[in-house]
Amino acid sequence: MRELIKWLSIADRFTRLNLDKNLANLNINNSQYFYILKICENPGITQDKLQSFIHVNPSNITRALNQLEKTGFLLRFPNEQDKRTFHLFPTEQAKKAYSAILEAIQQSCESLTYGFTEQEKQQFLFLLKKSASNILALENAKRFP
Repeated sequence: MRELIKWLSIADRFTRLNLDKNLANLNINNSQYFYILKICENPGITQDKLQSFIHVNPSNITRALNQLEKTGFLLRFPNEQDKRTFHLFPTEQAKKAYSAILEAIQQSCESLTYGFTEQEKQQFLFLLKKSASNILALENAKRFP
């Protein structure tokens, strides 16, 4: 089983490279596309809620959102009930990029599962989700004993 980490790492690295190549014309990268998707799908989402989708350190989220705001992909508006939080909205630029991002994801998924049967694709996704859920639960238990 020790090869598991090796092959997960290889799959991750090349999937990210593939995504970067497919997203380059939008001037975004593999660490930014997911924020745009979630903000387009949930206009007005708060940064805290966004973290529950992405499972990334809050400081990394802040850094990514600052960059996306600077490059014209999102707008932030203060929450009137809690001035410490902001609501995030997609710009027209983000809305236009949305379908191209979905296409880039589809292309990367096809590369990652090339040669798989439809059943193998579903099984792979099921097991990957199960694995990720397990590790998230273990990490959350460490943080909140």
